[in-house]
Amino acid sequence: MSWLARLFAPRRREATRAAVPVPALRPDAAAPAAAIGQTPPAAPPVPLLCWLLGAEAPAAGPATAAEARALEAIDAVLAQPGLPEDLLPRAAALVPQLLAMLRQGDQLPVPAMAQRVSRDVVLTAEVLKLAGSAYYRGRGEAADLQQSISLIGVQGLQTVIARVVLKPIYDHAPGPWSRSAGARLWAHSEALAAECALRAEGVPVFDAYLTGLLHDSGWTAALNLLDRGGTAPAPPSEAFCAALERRAYRLFGRAARRWAITPAFAELGADTLRHPLATSPHPLAVVLRQAMPAALERARDETA
Repeated sequence: MSWLARLFAPRRREATRAAVPVPALRPDAAAPAAAIGQTPPAAPPVPLLCWLLGAEAPAAGPATAAEARALEAIDAVLAQPGLPEDLLPRAAALVPQLLAMLRQGDQLPVPAMAQRVSRDVVLTAEVLKLAGSAYYRGRGEAADLQQSISLIGVQGLQTVIARVVLKPIYDHAPGPWSRSAGARLWAHSEALAAECALRAEGVPVFDAYLTGLLHDSGWTAALNLLDRGGTAPAPPSEAFCAALERRAYRLFGRAARRWAITPAFAELGADTLRHPLATSPHPLAVVLRQAMPAALERARDETA
């Protein structure tokens, strides 16, 4: 089922468990170590880097000397005015292609859009898949590509185009870090896009979806930089996971500022120069921040 169908379909809720009666304690009785019916403390969330590398949990303690050197190398790149092309080499061709297709989707009539889409087998399959999803089956029937485009509308077509066109950005490089994390990175970016779209209050849904879909390009750039330093540690330190996550967001911002796919997306790129994700007031940053925990949970479920 596509993200748009999940967006509009009712979300499943876990069955509510019957409450366990808690016996009253006598005033003079000592409280038990774990009160009956009390919810045990939740385990600390696994950092995204650990999940990408297949590690169960980060190593305790500060960053290692090798990790510190890796962070310094990333900081040197972040000190440059722009993002080097070789960190996201496919984006130089893919983003202009996306922009051109999005403009055509706004300007062309449905028959012309169907003709353009039909030239791409993968794009055609994704449009038909979305139109046949549970959400759209309740809104009408689509017997061919043209009817499918009419059914999903411009927003649906835009999200399909973005997903198909931009996926090659996440094709992992042959280095050790990218090779370890690449298989899961696209799954996480899809999950983050879906969760951002679900939380798109006060911002266009497509902008929220695009932000989630492309956020992990910062991780792609970070992993490509780490590949130059050698073997990926297993597991990385907790301090390194946190530090790398902050830098991956800034690398994403460098790319977003240059791509300027939509005005709000370009504004978010500029905002990353002023604010870290944890404190940014930008509406898309707020959506991204809220979506991240659920996105990681969704990605873990869908790749289990």
